[in-house]
Amino acid sequence: MSNERLTRDQQREAARAKAKAMREAQKKNEGRKRILTITGIVSVSAALLGAIIFVASSTIEKAEELGDGPATAIFNDGFRVGENLQVITSASQADPAVPNIVIYQDMACSHCKDFEVANMAQIRELVGSGKYTLEVHPISFMDASSANQYSSRAAGALACVAEKSPNNFVSFNEALFVNQPAGGTAGPSSEQLGELATQIGVTEKAAIDCITSNTWASWAKAKAKDLSVGKVPGTSLDFTGTPMVIVNGKQYQGDTKNPAMFLQFLQTEAPVAAQ
Repeated sequence: MSNERLTRDQQREAARAKAKAMREAQKKNEGRKRILTITGIVSVSAALLGAIIFVASSTIEKAEELGDGPATAIFNDGFRVGENLQVITSASQADPAVPNIVIYQDMACSHCKDFEVANMAQIRELVGSGKYTLEVHPISFMDASSANQYSSRAAGALACVAEKSPNNFVSFNEALFVNQPAGGTAGPSSEQLGELATQIGVTEKAAIDCITSNTWASWAKAKAKDLSVGKVPGTSLDFTGTPMVIVNGKQYQGDTKNPAMFLQFLQTEAPVAAQ
């Protein structure tokens, strides 16, 4: 009997030892699972972070590649023309001593056409001789009044010429206003705008392709949207619509169709340059 009880005691001890070993093994297994889970989460998080960084970097690189606008739009997103009616392609080429005529214009705006037709001949002479520079900002507000979004397409087309055929910028600007469609009607198609550019001397295929593909139309529209909620860059003036003509930080408020009145304004604001 004594040997039988001892055997049972040993069996119970063995059972307890086995149960303890199983519990410890289970705890170790659970610990390993927690470590693997945490490692997995960290790995996934690192992968996601890497993906986010990659996407962000790609987005930044793409934004830098596209830029904020045409490369020649370096004057508050405007194009500046100097002596001999040459587009200025570097800020270092702009002489700060030469007064600058700034024009914000919508290519579909009839009052802009009034100003351009009445004043461009004398502006050409003053700028071409080096007495002034001319800074043009083609923007788009009037797509809603066009049957085919002429406003943004024409503004973008002018930007294309400034970028790809800068020697023809002033001539194309004038041609667009001379051929301005009546309000509420469909303007020339992008292909017809390309043909108009060819007619005034644009021979660069890159310029025509830029026009027909509407490369800068959205840029012109976005520029107008930014202006509508703030000051005119470089001035303390609120943006009041197109045409907006500024010299030495002062806005021209006279008759858009009266070249003598505008010349008087220039002589008042920049008398040395106008003499």
